[in-house]
Amino acid sequence: MAIDISVENYETDVLVIGGGAAGGMACFECAEAGVRVTLVGKSRPPSGTTSVARGGFAAAMGKDDSPAKHLADLLEGDGGELIDPELAGIWCEDIVEIVNDLREWGADFVTNEDGDLDLKMFPNHSKPRAVHHYDTTGNMVTKTLAKKIRPDQRIEQHSNTSIVDLIVEENRVIGAWGVNYNKGTLVAYSAKEIILATGGGSGLFYVNDNPPQVTGDGYVMGYRAGVALLGSEMIDFQAMCCSPEELFGFAPHPTGFINAGAVFRNRDGELFLKRYFPDTAEKSTRSEVILAMAKEIHAGRAGLTGGIFMDATEVPMEIIQKQIPHVYKTCLHRGIDISKTPLEVAPGSHTWLGGLEIDIDGKTPMSGLWAAGETGGGIHGGNRIGGSALSSALVFGRRAGKAAAGLAKSESSMPVRVEVPDEANDMLVDLISRDEGPLQADVRLRCRMLAHDQLGSIRSSDGCKSALAEYSKIETEEIPRMRISEEAKKSQKLRGQELESALSVSNLALLGRLLATASLAREESRGAHYRTDFPDKDDKNWGAVTRLEKGLNGEIIIKKDSLKQDIS
Repeated sequence: MAIDISVENYETDVLVIGGGAAGGMACFECAEAGVRVTLVGKSRPPSGTTSVARGGFAAAMGKDDSPAKHLADLLEGDGGELIDPELAGIWCEDIVEIVNDLREWGADFVTNEDGDLDLKMFPNHSKPRAVHHYDTTGNMVTKTLAKKIRPDQRIEQHSNTSIVDLIVEENRVIGAWGVNYNKGTLVAYSAKEIILATGGGSGLFYVNDNPPQVTGDGYVMGYRAGVALLGSEMIDFQAMCCSPEELFGFAPHPTGFINAGAVFRNRDGELFLKRYFPDTAEKSTRSEVILAMAKEIHAGRAGLTGGIFMDATEVPMEIIQKQIPHVYKTCLHRGIDISKTPLEVAPGSHTWLGGLEIDIDGKTPMSGLWAAGETGGGIHGGNRIGGSALSSALVFGRRAGKAAAGLAKSESSMPVRVEVPDEANDMLVDLISRDEGPLQADVRLRCRMLAHDQLGSIRSSDGCKSALAEYSKIETEEIPRMRISEEAKKSQKLRGQELESALSVSNLALLGRLLATASLAREESRGAHYRTDFPDKDDKNWGAVTRLEKGLNGEIIIKKDSLKQDIS
């Protein structure tokens, strides 16, 4: 029986892919500039990982603070030397104005009795500068952006749509194609400018705190189009719950716990961070705390479900209810009173610190292509301090939107009409028709478990090489034989959902291979990257950012960014 997959064609000036904070800010700026803008997201915008930001985000709003002091804190310490100081400087400057704008839009940041912002002190910041809404800051920002964006008739909004790949012609991105998985149809978008704001790649890991749709799409789409990936091995792992099952993968805001006075203990009850970092202990950087946790787990000092204990039992209840009320209520609803019982936690993927090469406006070196939010690289270097992810997404989303809109407005010609590639349609038909081969859901799980087992917070040469071989095998032997479930073949809606999932498997496998390549190349330990076979930091050979480029024959070319030297 012939299968007909219908195609819907759209045309716009600026196509924004991804509906989180970065995508939302970009769309609003395009609308303000008077250009046609289309927002495409897997969920109803605004969505994405914005809500994952719990405790607040950093902005130099205090009377004795400044963007210059904020920048100095970012550049100090492990990983700071890999940050692009120009990008970071712009971010520290711009976030101040954005906080004021968000307040005008109705953002309910906590204030003190005088009406001034209640600024939290986060570890590794020299001043209190985290604006917040207790421990639900991301949710509050999401609601603020929703009220601003959803009613805006100037923004064409397409939800339940997954963009699979970009369309490139004569070294310029001219469009994109994907799947509307509610309708089970293909979609093709023609655009003058495209902004990738698809979030990070945490969905590659079995344990993560991101929405399930966050699968590193922007990284691999940009890479396939010819844009370099910078610092791909640097991933911000966060403490996430191991148990009970209902809390598995929940990120209980460790920064909030630490600020409240909580401590970390191993299975034996030891305050082990003092052994690793006598001077800073719980006040160490996030990557240091995560690495110490991982070492304790690997040394056999974990609890029954494989984690370390985050203990707030000696923190007064009034402080818990003030600083981490949402976490307290969430855990209580699942049967754990954190004022009486420590939480068992282990490292999980939270945010990715690397990304596509961009300039101060989010422009990539590829004509017609921009990146913002977690998709953009160079901003966070090898290690980010708390309160950085959401603030940088807001800043570079706005900058990319303004700059892309200005460029689109200056172009008199209409967007070039694009079509879904024939080979893509054929591949989808084969996927739907196939009766034998591995289920897409099983291949997807294999990609995620492989990253969890080999590419987590502790890595080795053997593990990276094993992951490389397995991801290559998945790409060449399993993905071409994948099939969808029999249930999905009988339902157009289920078929669309499984097509979206199956297409993201290709992205996950390539993303895993890119991560393994960068992790294998960096033969040292620095910031968020730790190698058991190279446990020390090596400034002489590795005071540089990894750059992954696509070769003419599809091979991954590895370079050190600052040295421009081929190391493959």
